[in-house]
Amino acid sequence: MFTIYTGFWESIGNWFVELWNGIVGFFSDFWNNLFNLLKDSVFRAVGITLIVESIEKGEPIPGQAWVNLVFGVIALIFGLMLAYKPILLFMGLFGKSRKYSFQPQDKKYAILIAARNESKVIANCIESLQAMDYPRDMFDIIVIADNCSDNTAEIAKNMGCIVYEHNDPNEKRKAYALRYFFNEFKKEHDVVESYYAYIIFDADTIAAPSFLTEMNNGMQEGGFDEACGYRNVKNLSENMATSISGINVHVAVVVGQRARSIMRTNQQVYGTSSCLRSYLLKDGWTWTTLTEDLDLEADLAAKGYYTGYVEDAVIYEEEPNKVRLFIRQQMRWTKGNWQSWKKYSWPLFVSFLKKPTWSKYDMYWQFFPYSIFSFYLGLIQQIVSIILLLIYGSHGYNWIDIFGYLIGLYGGLYISTVFQDALVMIKEWKRIHLSLGRAVLYVFLFPIYNLINIPVSAFSVFWNVKWKLIDHHYVVDANVLVNEEVEKAAMIEAKKEKRRKKKQKVA
Repeated sequence: MFTIYTGFWESIGNWFVELWNGIVGFFSDFWNNLFNLLKDSVFRAVGITLIVESIEKGEPIPGQAWVNLVFGVIALIFGLMLAYKPILLFMGLFGKSRKYSFQPQDKKYAILIAARNESKVIANCIESLQAMDYPRDMFDIIVIADNCSDNTAEIAKNMGCIVYEHNDPNEKRKAYALRYFFNEFKKEHDVVESYYAYIIFDADTIAAPSFLTEMNNGMQEGGFDEACGYRNVKNLSENMATSISGINVHVAVVVGQRARSIMRTNQQVYGTSSCLRSYLLKDGWTWTTLTEDLDLEADLAAKGYYTGYVEDAVIYEEEPNKVRLFIRQQMRWTKGNWQSWKKYSWPLFVSFLKKPTWSKYDMYWQFFPYSIFSFYLGLIQQIVSIILLLIYGSHGYNWIDIFGYLIGLYGGLYISTVFQDALVMIKEWKRIHLSLGRAVLYVFLFPIYNLINIPVSAFSVFWNVKWKLIDHHYVVDANVLVNEEVEKAAMIEAKKEKRRKKKQKVA
């Protein structure tokens, strides 16, 4: 009996020893495999995989290895400098923008609308502004009819707006219209003393009733030199093109405006809804590339001004309702981005060296031409690799690698964009004017726009891109959109309350 008893416990002991050895072996293999995986990933990222393999085999290092090293190091450097970007997405998704308390409504504003042949939507824009809850005698609506061949100016005059008519066929863009206005305005008025701030609006945009009240709160309490509001889309549900394009607006709010509001760092203020303190315009409007808003933000950041974001100041803009209009818009933005980069990247860089701030560093990368840089960096690497392949044969590179590069580039971009957009749609759901089914569909379709945009943006640098009129036609009462959001938010809250009560009942 004692022998049986002893044998039993000996068997149990052996079993535990084997189990322990198995666990140790598993984790040992796991950490070894993880280490090797990380090592291989780092080697590939830096581009030294071929070099290491050649040294281990005692073989000469092929030319392709040096190509991989050069481009790998360049990509790694930029990756490290931009490593903070995912943090912005996290902050925008899980953080909350700054809120501003009610401020005295004793500041007078000028709302400037540069409009070229916008007779279909100008009245809708003006009506929304006139219906704002800010004291009516404390803001003026000024329409700059820019080389119009329709009755835009007449509509604005009949609605009680101040109208300036700009007629110069060689200068047909918002930037030139604004420059004309300030040149004319300062002939009879003091730009700085006449208004506390100037707000730039597009004719296709409408304002929520509380827009100016909230903007006034933010400008005064936040101490901004310039600020912008929450950009929503008034025609998100018009068709597939506007829906897919409009998703990008919400992504920009979450990843850009909200995250930087939490960080209290400078914003890349996008055109419409931007509110500038009058002293910034004492010399008039001097930003005239295809994307004058990028010019403005880079210039202000270099000079140390503070640009901010007021989330409760809501506006609704109109998205292009055709794919070709979207592509035309993207070409103009990319070309303008490139122009702004060439013009302001060096002054901003020098300003950072003289007086480093996070706002300057971040602004530098906010308007860095990513799509152009990444496209041509990858293209040059592939061309050099193909040349080496043709001359020396396969030495760490073959024709299949070309397809692998394209699949990795576009596949990775597609998956990451779907993931990001899904999170943004969930976060912003109460402000998104789409049915659930269409929202899910468009989240999966939206990355296609980005995939199209890569070559379009890259080649637009060499094209003579000019500003062209995009047809704006969508008319809607701002109160309708606001009420839809209120009802949607109430439904979401009711469902949450129902789930809370159900859990309490179960408990």
